[in-house]
Amino acid sequence: MTETKPLILVRPPQGLAALNLHELTQYGELVRTFAQREILLRYRQTALGVIWVVLQPLLTAGIASFVFGKVAGFAQGDPAFFLRAFSGQIAWTVFGLSIFKISTCLVGNSAMLSKVFFPRLTLPVASTVAAQVDTLVALGAFLLLMPFFHVMPTLAILTLPLWFAALATMALGVGMMMAALMVSYRDVQFVLPVWLNSLMVFSPVQWPLAKMAGKLGALGALYLLFNPAAILIEGFRWSLMGGSLGIAAWQVGYAAVSSVVILLGGLLIFRMQERRFADVI
Repeated sequence: MTETKPLILVRPPQGLAALNLHELTQYGELVRTFAQREILLRYRQTALGVIWVVLQPLLTAGIASFVFGKVAGFAQGDPAFFLRAFSGQIAWTVFGLSIFKISTCLVGNSAMLSKVFFPRLTLPVASTVAAQVDTLVALGAFLLLMPFFHVMPTLAILTLPLWFAALATMALGVGMMMAALMVSYRDVQFVLPVWLNSLMVFSPVQWPLAKMAGKLGALGALYLLFNPAAILIEGFRWSLMGGSLGIAAWQVGYAAVSSVVILLGGLLIFRMQERRFADVI
């Protein structure tokens, strides 16, 4: 009588299991170590150190206040226009700085990637965490400046974590796409700054969306469909400044769904290219 042996079928994981997200919980300490290292290296050998975290958005907001406020006339009847520009710049730190840091995290750690095995996903997540430290410091400076412009927080500030999370989620998705592409195509590192600067100009970072949308007319709604980050940036500003949001509920929902879709898309592309990183980089 022959002994029957069980048939074992080995199949690759399907659906969300294929993304292997549990690595982040297993290697949480590694994410923290990478984030700390990035923060320390960023301001090493600088005379002002961490002061640049506040000084950069302040200077940019000051220039924007002059160009868009005085020259373009957006500041008419708005004594707190500088504060609005500063809040938009903080939102851009959550989004733009995160994308830039995540996009370069693989190429910047090429020696380690080719010699040591560790979950590659820890690098973009650590870059996201490190970028948000800058955001928190800038937010602290913003809150200190509010009384000088006679602006006080409203109940809208309770929604700040939601806008913050949506922007960071979208940035992580875009950043992972760029990081995976940059490993194979170094041209991305030259195109990326141009794209980010253009996106900042055409997003309500340094100018109010309500006034610009009025000038765009019917094109305003189409513009928001192709740039959901603009909705999140304006919502981020509203949570800090209060007043009227000026964005429809469906647009907010569209931006939130877009953040999740972009994150999943970026994660999928990152995972598909992950096996080639050590060989190509």
